[in-house]
Amino acid sequence: MKNFEVIPAIDLLNGNCVRLKQGRYDAETIYAKDPLEIAKKWEAQGSKRLHIIDLDGARTGIPKNIEIIKNISKEISIPIQVGGGIRNFELIKSLIDYGIDRIILGTTAVNNPNTLERFCQEFDDHIAVAIDSKDGKAATNGWTKITKKDTLTLAQEAIKLGVKRFIYTDISRDGMLTGPNYEGINNFISQVGVPVIASGGVAVKEDIDKLIETGAEGCVVGKALYEGKVKLEEIL
Repeated sequence: MKNFEVIPAIDLLNGNCVRLKQGRYDAETIYAKDPLEIAKKWEAQGSKRLHIIDLDGARTGIPKNIEIIKNISKEISIPIQVGGGIRNFELIKSLIDYGIDRIILGTTAVNNPNTLERFCQEFDDHIAVAIDSKDGKAATNGWTKITKKDTLTLAQEAIKLGVKRFIYTDISRDGMLTGPNYEGINNFISQVGVPVIASGGVAVKEDIDKLIETGAEGCVVGKALYEGKVKLEEIL
């Protein structure tokens, strides 16, 4: 699958570029005070897309890092997918108008199916839904709440509402450098029938080779890049 995308992650918390362990806000490592510098670095090394999450927004529902995100979008030329607390029509429209390629919705997809349907009708392919899985159940609010909703059920409902792409994260693997949950990813991809970007657990180049075999459209890589476990030029 020659078009498999390796997408570096930039997670924003209080304006810094950080990584969390398993989404825990009390397990934060700050990697850079200037996220734009990091974005330019990944672009210079050949990345074709960036994955930017406003962690403040994901947790509270009120994005705090939008100006940083817009600034990154203005300064680099590759497409960006953005998520984290983006839950209203006007903000989505303004980000897309600003040049953001893809908006990732998480909590909205679980809590407000009618809103999700409207967003899909209006913005179509610009919308992707984050399926954040903890033991097969969907997590919301920056992963601080685990719902009773089965992730596959959520995905199938979202497809009926017009969703055409998912970003699937196994929370237990995220930021742990223990390798992705291939079984979970395989199972999810085989059931949904739309493009899926896998996230969580990539630690070495071989992890990416195995993810390509699952049929995923791409994968998000975070901690392994920041810790130097993989080099972007080698895995692209």
